[in-house]
Amino acid sequence: MDTAELTRKILDRRPREGAPLRIVQAGHPALRRTAVAARDRLEPALLAELADAMTVTMRDAPGVGLAAPQIGLPLSFYVVEDPFAAEEGEDPEDELLERRPLALRALLDPVVEPFGDETVFAFEGCLSVDGWQSIVPRSRRVRLRAQELLPGGSLRDVDEEHVGWTARILQHETDHLGGTLCHDRMVPRSFVEAGYVHHYADLGEAVRRLGLSGDIAELGEGEVVLRR
Repeated sequence: MDTAELTRKILDRRPREGAPLRIVQAGHPALRRTAVAARDRLEPALLAELADAMTVTMRDAPGVGLAAPQIGLPLSFYVVEDPFAAEEGEDPEDELLERRPLALRALLDPVVEPFGDETVFAFEGCLSVDGWQSIVPRSRRVRLRAQELLPGGSLRDVDEEHVGWTARILQHETDHLGGTLCHDRMVPRSFVEAGYVHHYADLGEAVRRLGLSGDIAELGEGEVVLRR
């Protein structure tokens, strides 16, 4: 079955138009395949329908990103959006992790290149490993190169730099396109049920109580960024 046929099949599984798609879970083979290039793979109308359906699914989950492999489609394509933003000073963790609003974007064939000497440690979850989180080290800064699907169906090339939580989202979703789950990158022993994460708001507590070692143990109290 070619990519267009598989896309149509996945979209037609919805009980009704506008319903969310099924998010596959760890163990589904699509999550471990290397995604095929998206450019010129789907007709514009089908690509737009896919983007709309994935956006509905991401928002329903809810999540801040959804890659095509997560709906069983090994295509180099994802949608991202993070509308949440606390008022300045309202949520110390959001400030610490540099979380900022991210408008809805649909990206084809993204290449994300980490750069700089700063690594950020933070708990991260995945819609395809529902209910679990782990501490994942990510580069604080990244360069994004991709094609963006714009409203109306046109495409434009993007070459941008991103920092903080947005950089983390882009790294997470791009990993999916190479068959990697965020927990593959986790600090060993940091895999916990999501309901326990609040016990480790200070990563120092996670180091002490979970017996973590390695680079994360070098963080000072209240720190999440390690500089090399």
